[in-house]
Amino acid sequence: MNIMKVVVILVVLYIVYRIVRMMGRANVEKVKAYRVDDKPSAGEDLVQDPFCRTYVPKSQAFMREIEGRQHFFCSRECCEKYLSEKK
Repeated sequence: MNIMKVVVILVVLYIVYRIVRMMGRANVEKVKAYRVDDKPSAGEDLVQDPFCRTYVPKSQAFMREIEGRQHFFCSRECCEKYLSEKK
């Protein structure tokens, strides 16, 4: 009878393991489905965000004209932070 209990517990643990593993894969696939291709197309220029200093493809950058000059940001949030620090 004790062997039967051990076998049942092992089967239940294996099923739980498979379910957890399957759910982990589903979450990874969801993230990949919404991820934007970070690699710029061939020959595209990169611009540096003046606030966080990251490089962004020019076509994907958030552009804002400040005091007659064009500034490129990685996001609207970085632009707003840059403007608030500049004041």
